[in-house]
Amino acid sequence: MPATVGNTVAYTRRIASWATLLTVVGGCPTDDTGITSATEAGIGTGETAAPATETDVPTTNSGLSGSMGDDPTGWATTGTDDPIGPCAGDPLCGIPPEEHEPTPKPDGLPSPLPGVYDDQGPAPLDNGFRSLMGFPNRQRELLEERVARIYDPDDPEFREYLSVDEWMADHAPRDADVQLVKAWLKSRNFTINFDAKNRLLIHFSGSVKDFNETFATELHICMRKNPLHSGDPFPVYCTLDSFTLPKFIAERTNGLATADLPAETGTLVKEIGEVHEDYPGDQAYGPPAFFGAYNMIPLLEAGYDGKGSAVGVVGAGTYHSIDLQIFWKSFGIDRALPTRVNLMEPVFERITETVLDTQWSTSLAPGADAYVYEGPDARNTALLFAWNEAIGDNKIDVLSTSFAHREDAEAKTLRHQYDESALMGAAIGMTLLSASGDSANPDTPCSSPYVTCVGGTNLVATVDGKIHSETAWSQSGSGQSKSFALPYWQEADVASDTRSMCDLALSASPENPMWMRRWTNWEHYGGTSFSSPAFAGMVAVINSYRIAHGKPRVGYLNPIIYLHGPTRAAFRDITKGATKYWPAGVGWDYPTGLGAPDITALAEVIP
Repeated sequence: MPATVGNTVAYTRRIASWATLLTVVGGCPTDDTGITSATEAGIGTGETAAPATETDVPTTNSGLSGSMGDDPTGWATTGTDDPIGPCAGDPLCGIPPEEHEPTPKPDGLPSPLPGVYDDQGPAPLDNGFRSLMGFPNRQRELLEERVARIYDPDDPEFREYLSVDEWMADHAPRDADVQLVKAWLKSRNFTINFDAKNRLLIHFSGSVKDFNETFATELHICMRKNPLHSGDPFPVYCTLDSFTLPKFIAERTNGLATADLPAETGTLVKEIGEVHEDYPGDQAYGPPAFFGAYNMIPLLEAGYDGKGSAVGVVGAGTYHSIDLQIFWKSFGIDRALPTRVNLMEPVFERITETVLDTQWSTSLAPGADAYVYEGPDARNTALLFAWNEAIGDNKIDVLSTSFAHREDAEAKTLRHQYDESALMGAAIGMTLLSASGDSANPDTPCSSPYVTCVGGTNLVATVDGKIHSETAWSQSGSGQSKSFALPYWQEADVASDTRSMCDLALSASPENPMWMRRWTNWEHYGGTSFSSPAFAGMVAVINSYRIAHGKPRVGYLNPIIYLHGPTRAAFRDITKGATKYWPAGVGWDYPTGLGAPDITALAEVIP
């Protein structure tokens, strides 16, 4: 049975006076909003927050603001069974006074963290922002129990995946609750921009002034160290203070999941050039090395190349289609371009991570359909929304994201909102993958138990994949989660109270790098940004085999790869190498998990 988390943890927080802020008490509003401004209420005028008290898993410089700290048993998603009905067509009308009580609520914004988030001071009040309000899965404990049965080969419900309609009916946030929250946001002068298909997120925007007044905090600008290779730091919003929400909002949501500067605007530059073969040489690995090293060739030769399956990637911006086709042609791959799914503000740039992920996921499954779910940039608001929408869309069998961030650098609400979406994905039979990161530390969303965390190895092989050696990569993101309790399927392998990473690993070391085509040039790099999309393509190939044999897609992998003996045996144990924190060894280990996959063997033995 999966571990559930719901213990209460006490925290000392600032609770500003909302007495004059909330004027809708037992009756209808007397003006357009029914709410007096926070400035009039004396909020945001220099009050300071008492420090949060953390328990059980103490950390230093956790990068959390208004969060519940890092106790993995201290998270409780909430909901109500008695949604407040409309009053003369106004869902805010008639809410009783006790529902307006300011309630401490975790938020998804970081606080200053040396070397990651450098505080630049308060944000100008006339700045804009965009943000996501997150919701929990309804009846989460029941859903987790159902998912455990769905992935137990001995259970009568084995692989009886929920349809999206079934999930929506039983576990999506109630539409009445979502509409109530939207009405409240509008009453605070915010604009609702995008609704998530599955109702787990609301995207809204407004001014910093209204944000500070509404959430009784003060947005600051922090310069964020760029987690992408050789990228420049970029500005993000952060806070020093905790948040509160009215009780009727707090009990229906997970709180504020993100807040970012407005998306930049521009025009996507037209591509130029012609598609031609341009083999880059043998200085780095292309897809053929992975075909050989991870035993894909028998499946590909038998015609199981991903046909009938679909692979997706979380994109920021978009890819370069001519470079993508040159990449394919140079390695003997012939396939159709991915479908671009533009989700939010218009895309105006091409981003390296999206280029890389698209090239490798599509190349490893040349017969699969492919989708790139594109947000406008690589900020948390766009990335979380794209992740959630790719799952809610349910057009793909396997989804990969390589936009991994160090777990201790991201606030707990953000980590858990990724997990809310991932739980839906597991329930409907989707495989969710994340790069484990390149810092030798745990990353998010990899830490969610419903995500398969793909770490890195140092593969020494020929260009066609004949292996000389494979060891743990020294920077493979790994370790013990700060967010989630130990899942039942790891209990026999991990001496920890929390979810531990990785689950498996593929080539990622820059000592033996991988090719990518970028801006008309060949470049080679390392990183788990290669291993996760590559494994996504491999899963699509496994699904192609299963479809041809009348079996459903593999879905949520973790319980099967850990607990089903023949499946577990299809991983080649990586016993040498180490990060600065953890060594590889016999059996499961932190840097490489269960080891490197044998894709043909996995296709044959996964039940």
